[in-house]
Amino acid sequence: MFKHILKLIKVQGEGNAWVFTELLIVFILLWWSVDMFLMQGVVALQPEGFSVENVCKVTLAARPATSPAYVRYEEGSDEMVKNYLRVIERLRTHPDVEAVTYCQPHSVPYNYANNSRMYWNDTISAANGLVYDVTPDYFRVFDIRTADGGSPEQLAAALADGWVVSRTLEEKLVGKGSLQGKRLALNKGDSTTYRVNGISAPVKKQGFDLLRPVAFMPLAEKDIYAFNEHDLALMQICFRLRPGIKGSSDYAASFKKEMKQSLTAGNFWLADVQYFPDIRRRFLENSMEVNMHRMSVAVNVFLLVNVFLAVIGAFWFRVNRRRGELGLRMAVGSTRRDIRLLVSGEGLLILTITAIPALLVCLNLAHADFLNTEVMKVTFGRLLVDSLLTWGILAGIIMLATWYPSRKASRLEPVEALHYE
Repeated sequence: MFKHILKLIKVQGEGNAWVFTELLIVFILLWWSVDMFLMQGVVALQPEGFSVENVCKVTLAARPATSPAYVRYEEGSDEMVKNYLRVIERLRTHPDVEAVTYCQPHSVPYNYANNSRMYWNDTISAANGLVYDVTPDYFRVFDIRTADGGSPEQLAAALADGWVVSRTLEEKLVGKGSLQGKRLALNKGDSTTYRVNGISAPVKKQGFDLLRPVAFMPLAEKDIYAFNEHDLALMQICFRLRPGIKGSSDYAASFKKEMKQSLTAGNFWLADVQYFPDIRRRFLENSMEVNMHRMSVAVNVFLLVNVFLAVIGAFWFRVNRRRGELGLRMAVGSTRRDIRLLVSGEGLLILTITAIPALLVCLNLAHADFLNTEVMKVTFGRLLVDSLLTWGILAGIIMLATWYPSRKASRLEPVEALHYE
C-alpha cells in the first residue's frame, strides 16, 4: 500500500504541486502559531508565587490642611507616625485578622507601580530586578513561601536582618548556584552590601506576567518616621483573615462599616476596604498583558480557522475530482475500507513529505531568533513538541477533509463508476 501510494503521488506530481505548496506555507505558519500558544500556556500555568485569597486591602486617607478637623502637630513631633501605627495596631488586634502588613505602593501585586534596581553579586555578575519594600508580615499576608516549599514564617524571620530574593533573581545572578548567605550591592563596586537571608519561590507581578526577579527589602518601623503624612496615606495596608473566616466583597463592606471609627487616628481616616480577589479581577480585565493575550488568541484562532478551511477545501476538491478513479477501483474489487485508507494515507504521506522542507524553514526561523525566548529557551524538546503538534493538527484536518468525500466515493455503484470513467 505504501509503495502504491508513493507511485500515485509521483504520477500525479504536477497536479499535486499546488497541494504541496499550500501545505508548506500552512505548516510554517501553523508551527509558529503553535509555539506562541504553547509559550502563552506555559506562562498562564506558572504559579504566581503568592495568594490573594482571604486577603483584604485597607485604604487610608489624610485630611487636607484646609479641613476644619485637621490636626496640626508641633514641629519635630512624631505623633503623626504614631497615629498611623495606632491604625495598624488596631487592625492587627481585630479577632478576624491573622496578619497585617504595610508596604510601598510598588510592592503589592496587581499594581501598575514598579520600582527596579540593578543588583550586583560581584563586579561582574549583575541583574535587574524589582524592589519590594515590605514588612516581615508581608510573606504571611500573601502566603509567599521559600523556594524549597518552606513556610512564610521562615521568610519573615529572614527579612528581619537582611534581604529575601526570589528564586528568579537568584538564577539570573548565579544560575543553579545559591545566593543564601551571600551579599549583594546596589552599585558596582559599592562597599555597602546587604546579606541575602532567604530565597523565596518565583513570584509574578500579575496573572499573565512572566516570573519576575524580585528583592524583598525590610521596611522597618523606624524607616517610616521619615515619611510625611501624604506618603503614609499612600502606603498599602493589607491583611489576611484567619482560617475559618470567609472573605468576600460583602465581608469587606461590612468590615469597613464596623471599623470606620476604630481606624481613625489624627488626620488618618478609613477611606475603603477592598477584597483582593476583586482587585485582581478588575486589574486583569483592563491590563495590557491580558488584552494582548486576548488579541493573540483571536489572531491565532483566526489563523487556525483559515488553515482549516484552506486544507479542507484543497483535499475535498482533490478527492471529488478523482471520484471516477476511486469508483473504478471499487468496480475492480477494492473494498470501501481500501478506498478510505488509500485516500487518507495519500493525504498523510503528502503532509509528511511536505513537513521535511517546512521543518528546515522552521528551524532556520528558530535559529534567527523568531521565537520567544523570555519564557523558555529554544531547545530540541520544544522544537519537537511544536513540530509534532503541528503535524498532528494538520493530519487531523486532512483526515476530516478526506473522510466524507472518500466515503461518498466508496459508495459508488460499479455501473456509475464506469459511467464517470
